Amino acid sequence: MSETVNASSASSTPPSDGSPTEATSPYAEEEISLLDLLVVLAQNRRFVIGCVVVFTLFGVIYAVVTPEQYTSRAEMVREVEDGSASVPGGFSALRGLGISLGGGSTGLTAETYPRILTSREVTLSVVRDTFYFADAEQEMSFVDYHARETGGVLSALKKYTIGLPGQILSALKSEPRQRPVETLDGDEQVYPAEEEEEAMEIISNMVNSSVDVESGIMTVSVTDYDPVRAAEIADSFLTHLTERVRTIRTQKSRDNLAFINERFEEAEDELEAAEQRLAAFSDRNRDIQSARLRTERDRLQRQVQFASNLYSEFQTQRTQAQIELQKSQPVITILEAPTPPINRSAPQRTLLVLLSAFLGGIVGIGGAFARTFFANQSDEEEQEKLQQVKAALRDPLGRNVSPENAS
Repeated sequence: MSETVNASSASSTPPSDGSPTEATSPYAEEEISLLDLLVVLAQNRRFVIGCVVVFTLFGVIYAVVTPEQYTSRAEMVREVEDGSASVPGGFSALRGLGISLGGGSTGLTAETYPRILTSREVTLSVVRDTFYFADAEQEMSFVDYHARETGGVLSALKKYTIGLPGQILSALKSEPRQRPVETLDGDEQVYPAEEEEEAMEIISNMVNSSVDVESGIMTVSVTDYDPVRAAEIADSFLTHLTERVRTIRTQKSRDNLAFINERFEEAEDELEAAEQRLAAFSDRNRDIQSARLRTERDRLQRQVQFASNLYSEFQTQRTQAQIELQKSQPVITILEAPTPPINRSAPQRTLLVLLSAFLGGIVGIGGAFARTFFANQSDEEEQEKLQQVKAALRDPLGRNVSPENAS
């Protein structure tokens, strides 16, 4: 009989090996936690829905208020220089792996064109170009338009209210040294004015470029609030980029041609002077009988012959230098000219509204759990204070009684 009782009591006793029972299984705890989450969301559903509605409303307002932007794109390809002629055919394939075997051209690579596009020389030329501004209803340079926009009453008010800290910091800092900019033809250097520097910084943020190294195709895009002006600015960038590349590529040939032109002019002057001396001698000595005069005549004739040969040589070199200059001109082909875009590139209103609603849902759910957490904390503190009050009322002598003993 005792063995039966012990067996029954042993069967009713939970195992002590630490294995989870059915009541405390992780699946039950997970189910309870999920139910708790759903309860919290159900209790705070108005708060969550309110957050979604508010954020969505702000997203709609922002998408409607944000001005539309248009992006005009153009594609161009540079001249491909083949330097494989001086390399054996079996090794020409190594050039595709980026291995230099010598004998190749030292021209501009495809990666340098985007840097030239946004260089100070090109951007300064672009901001000095004239474009049509619809809000101003007239044509003006980008510099003048920017100065007009920053010269209004609202701009001045913003400058000395919101932008006052920045103005103070810039005044305390040392003035940056003005950087010179070389003209596109490379003949001189100019110093941009302050308005031109600001306009150059603004227009640099409007242009983007990318290069496909394999094909050599360069894509240039300009984003602006006016589709027509975006295409005009993109075309201006392409024009001045071509001029700047031509200046860089032909610098050596132009220097050589300038040197030969100087020597050619000197040779021309020397030939003319030698001919004048020979003509004057001939006029003074029509009937030459003495050996001294014949020797002088022969010397003058040799000077004319030498000057004539030198003049002919420099004339030949001048022609060759002109041909070399023409051959060194870069060939840039516009594959797709910039045109005014029809559809806007920004803002993407549908995406903005969806992201705003999603962000509102995240904030609402997080706020719901935060509210529940702080509410539970407050309930626990109130229960503890209530126990302390009960303990104080049950002890008329004012002794310290813990809430556990009071209950």
